[in-house]
Amino acid sequence: VLHSYLRNYYTPSRMVLAGVGIEHEQLIECARKYLVGVDPVWASGKSKDVDRSVAQYTSGIIKIEKDMSDVSPGPTPIPELTHIMIGLETCSFLEEDFIPFAVLNMMMGGGGSFSAGGPGKGMFTRLYLNVLNRHHWMYNATSYHHSYEDTGLLCIHASADPRQVREMVEIITREFILMAGAVGEVELERAKTQLKSMLMMNLESRPIIFEDVGRQVLATGTRKLPHQLCDLISNVKSSDVKRVVTKMLRNKPAVAALGDLTELPEYSDIQTALSSKDGRLPRTYRLFR
Repeated sequence: VLHSYLRNYYTPSRMVLAGVGIEHEQLIECARKYLVGVDPVWASGKSKDVDRSVAQYTSGIIKIEKDMSDVSPGPTPIPELTHIMIGLETCSFLEEDFIPFAVLNMMMGGGGSFSAGGPGKGMFTRLYLNVLNRHHWMYNATSYHHSYEDTGLLCIHASADPRQVREMVEIITREFILMAGAVGEVELERAKTQLKSMLMMNLESRPIIFEDVGRQVLATGTRKLPHQLCDLISNVKSSDVKRVVTKMLRNKPAVAALGDLTELPEYSDIQTALSSKDGRLPRTYRLFR
């Protein structure tokens, strides 16, 4: 099975030879000497055609009902939590809007309810200021931006006591709607500075540089240098953020839920909240509790 996988996917057209601290001609000479005309151990057998179809974003919901009350035994166990993730389709890393979405993700930030970090640790991001600092019962609220060659996903993951799941979901949907509102100049500049700082600090490590070269060449056929990426980040305006968010909010959400889901709103209610002006869930009325 392993050799079959290597035979199908470890092919020259899917590989990049990256070098740091070596002359280009010397690298080519080494490649010709050690790679050209050499058959790998998995070369025997016929390779299959790799699926190159374009991924289609479908939206929807995945619910996993699970007892989370005993996941952390011990003298100081973590309380039972329900985990929710709500995401919306964004763009691929090949599109120009990738950079504004990256800035937006830094602006949202977030993390755990306890953090010993200071201003440089993201404590002034929206999910800290608007969510974790105001709602003490939420254990986590974190923004993620996953971007692929086909499309992307901006999502917010949050966790709280199962009895407060509905309120937690509404807080997340309201944050999505607020993304399309006004973006302060200080807030925007802070997010851009954090993104550039993270980029430059990561590239101080040679293994990360190797990975960066390989990923960019495989994905785009070329490599943008750090200063080029920093220029693109610096050029992002508040109007760019508002534009990409407005486009993102037209899509149907992708929802994942894990734990006690008794209080989880219906998918249609979450979709309605993300289509509203204030992000609030439709009101529900119960005759009996």
